Amino acid sequence: MGPRAGSSTRPIGALMETAGFEAIEISDVTEDFTATAQAWFDAFAARERELRPVLRDEFDDRQRGRREMIAAVEEGLLQRLLVSASAPTD
Repeated sequence: MGPRAGSSTRPIGALMETAGFEAIEISDVTEDFTATAQAWFDAFAARERELRPVLRDEFDDRQRGRREMIAAVEEGLLQRLLVSASAPTD
């Protein structure tokens, strides 16, 4: 579903500042991530007859993973952020 131990009691911006990064920009891309995961799920489901013989058990694994990610976002357990910053120029 996501990286292990990816939670913190401090916001990502504060962690980046503490690490010395500058010009920190954080964008929440969770909505786009979820739409993409749903589109992949739907596309695979629509083409299951063609994909299952090629992917075999991996077909189910991929679909299960997508369902889990979508559910985790809907339950407020998963968020996707795009973070950019500059390293200090010292």
